[in-house]
Amino acid sequence: MKETEKIEIMHFDQEGYLEDGRNVYEAGKRMTALADRVHEEGYDAVFLMGVGGTWDEFMQLEYLMNKFGDRDLEVYLIHAAEWNVMGHKRMTDKSVVLTASESGTTPEVLEAVGKMREMGVRVFAMTKPEAPSARLWVPRTASHGF
Repeated sequence: MKETEKIEIMHFDQEGYLEDGRNVYEAGKRMTALADRVHEEGYDAVFLMGVGGTWDEFMQLEYLMNKFGDRDLEVYLIHAAEWNVMGHKRMTDKSVVLTASESGTTPEVLEAVGKMREMGVRVFAMTKPEAPSARLWVPRTASHGF
């Protein structure tokens, strides 16, 4: 095919774009290893927890996990502020909670994580490693390096 026009994206950082792709690929490998470990350890339900935009983004994931997941997989979307007041009758010390925070400082999520850890619930989150509260995301007995 003959090139008839050259289009340039202004201020596009191709090297940065490629580096982001490599980082996502590596994170995917670590997440797969984590998922395999959680599966081997066993769980009774998966909870997706957030507030605001995180809660909204997890809504789609809950739908997909319930639609396409194994029949015995139970996935629940929970709002951290509501959980802090009411809890969830299906959550046990064998449950797994997934959450995320850009800043790692969302008060409702931090409160919920603290209470869940006291219950022995495994909580995993995606956040910046340098976030002041990043240490709260890792279960007490974990050594997976996230």
